Amino acid sequence: MREISIAAGCKRRIIRRRFSSLATTYQFNAASTAPDRPLAGTVEIKGSTWIFPKPAQRVPLQASHTVTAGVWDTFFSVDVIPEVDAVISLPSRSWPGVGWVLGLVAAIAIVAIALLLVAS
Repeated sequence: MREISIAAGCKRRIIRRRFSSLATTYQFNAASTAPDRPLAGTVEIKGSTWIFPKPAQRVPLQASHTVTAGVWDTFFSVDVIPEVDAVISLPSRSWPGVGWVLGLVAAIAIVAIALLLVAS
């Protein structure tokens, strides 16, 4: 879990995606660091603006958020502007098994190249 502290009134980018066309869902949680002040603020969600442009969305900051980057959102970002000091919690984005897949692809490529060299 990654935590990002943001001072009241400061704008902070918490999610940035570039050059990806995979539909992805991001989740994050927010909490006020001041026990006597409730969580308040704004979340700004920006998708791609070049092929199928869409305006930035502004939604109220809540304790739990889910945002989705679509296939056409090649560039995607989420900014948080809290009205009170806040901490944002993002789950770690790891892809279990990616190392095995990449290793398998590399091994297949090496075998293919070796077979081509032997055959010629």
